[in-house]
Amino acid sequence: MKKLLLPVLLFSFLFAENNKVNLKIDGMRCAYSCAGKVSEIVQNMKGVEECNVDFASGTAEVVYDDKKINSDKIVKFLNKKTYYKAAIEDKKKSKSNSI
Repeated sequence: MKKLLLPVLLFSFLFAENNKVNLKIDGMRCAYSCAGKVSEIVQNMKGVEECNVDFASGTAEVVYDDKKINSDKIVKFLNKKTYYKAAIEDKKKSKSNSI
């Protein structure tokens, strides 16, 4: 049984379809509780694998399974459950600002 478990786990990781999205979150006023609340709410969503919130930049990086949830649903849920304003970060805009 143990010999069968390892190949099954490896196979599932190879075909897992995780996506990553960067969110801009406006309205966070404190590093500990605001960032923690965003992280807690997002991580409790079915299909979200990981959520890392950076208070200093006002962003969150979310890794999720696109078979269970999509980035638009994450943003809508976060906007509904908190008073923060979340949006998908525009990669073109952030690249042009860094030049």
